[in-house]
Amino acid sequence: MRQWLTKIRKQWHIEHNRCQSCGMPLMYDRNRLHTVYCSYCHDGKTFRQSLDLKGMRRKVRSLLLDRKAPSWIRVYMHWRLATLARWRQG
Repeated sequence: MRQWLTKIRKQWHIEHNRCQSCGMPLMYDRNRLHTVYCSYCHDGKTFRQSLDLKGMRRKVRSLLLDRKAPSWIRVYMHWRLATLARWRQG
């Protein structure tokens, strides 16, 4: 039971600490310059690329395909991107 609870807490932490543009868990970004965006999306002052949600979905899908991520993860991230702060604002 305790091991299960530990896994849920870890996943909750990852879900609440994602880049609010691409969805990457921030714990994997060693060069992060911003508190809510990864260094691949934001340089500390502005976004690195002027993408819309559709463009970001294509980019993330391509990265996940290159990394041979399971289809359920690709579907989840397609849905999850629309819930991130950058895309909810506009």
